[in-house]
Amino acid sequence: RGSKIIAMRGLRSASRLGGRMRRSYAQTVTGDVLELSLTLDKASVGDHLENPYELTITEGIRDAWHGCFYQHDRLYTSDVFAQKLGFSKMLLPFSFLLHTAGAVSHADDRRKVLDVGIEQAVYEKPAYIGDTIRKEYYIQDLRTTSDGESTLLKVKCALLNQKNDRVFSMSKTMLFEGTTSKSGTRDMRRPPRAPAKPSSAVLEKISHRSAALSRSNALARLHEGQLILHSLARPIGSSMGMILSTMFRMTHPSLFNTKRFGNESVLVPGGVMLSQVHACAARGLYEILYEELEHAQLLNPISPTDLIGAISYVHAIREHPENPDLEEVELQTWGIKGLDVAHELRSLEIPIDVFSSAPQKRSELEAKLERSCPQLHGKVVSNHYRRLVRQSPRSETMFLL
Repeated sequence: RGSKIIAMRGLRSASRLGGRMRRSYAQTVTGDVLELSLTLDKASVGDHLENPYELTITEGIRDAWHGCFYQHDRLYTSDVFAQKLGFSKMLLPFSFLLHTAGAVSHADDRRKVLDVGIEQAVYEKPAYIGDTIRKEYYIQDLRTTSDGESTLLKVKCALLNQKNDRVFSMSKTMLFEGTTSKSGTRDMRRPPRAPAKPSSAVLEKISHRSAALSRSNALARLHEGQLILHSLARPIGSSMGMILSTMFRMTHPSLFNTKRFGNESVLVPGGVMLSQVHACAARGLYEILYEELEHAQLLNPISPTDLIGAISYVHAIREHPENPDLEEVELQTWGIKGLDVAHELRSLEIPIDVFSSAPQKRSELEAKLERSCPQLHGKVVSNHYRRLVRQSPRSETMFLL
């Protein structure tokens, strides 16, 4: 664009000498950076953020995801199992849709941007390989942080299939370094009450058809007050972190640009971090038939080379209200970095009061850990409060090799 403008100027400055057209051109040109991201100065609560991209989910995309994240609940790996529950074939994994919905391409790449949290992540309708997925985003809240130095943006994220059915939705909060030109005074309002959580046709179908399943597929009996040290721990890896970012059209330089940020300061996307923590917990919680993420907070950033593990505290277990063969489990999962959880935390006594069903602020949690459990101070990277639906356990046990 810049070169064309300069060329036109050169033509306008042409002069006719001796009956011949003589043209003069500039000898240098400066580049333009095209602005394709959301500018907070132009954003307002209620805005619909246009997303022109569509993605048809292929087996290759699904297989790449399973190669990165351990999640072998049969609803996501077996057509036969899924058909017993009334689905046409296996579903796309919950964590896959979580990351897909949260992979925002609009992030202002002129600012430092961090994912802060997720609320009400719900698998609403079945999503399959072969579906064409598009996204819709709506701004729910826009405000300046209490210190007046940054801006919080809350966005409703929805995934729709080729039939225009909403298959997955959640709310995502991001922190943008710096304030808007309005000094944060614009749109500083909250809805009078939290929006109602969407219903799930996926859960409804599972609760009605679970009698068709074998009764021996619960590995472990969970109980209230139990702390689970999950044995799986692994880093994301530099190449895989960038591949997952590229695959889902995330372009912020903090995810890729080693010249600007350095190899150790390149970040892992929030959706990848959350999915990795869920994957670390998946084997110990097998078999999950359905899950919802009530809320999650991303407390400390991680780099692609950080070892990530997980622990889970069971808050409540109750019979599913529509099916006594199922149980609902409410549990809190922490992502832990830099520790081999199953070995290094085996004899560690953790005060129960550090766990809570409410969202946790980083400063408050770190203060508690510094006082009462310094071994975990600075190590908790994320806090997830999840609702799981499993089959009620029976006496028989199935060992996972």
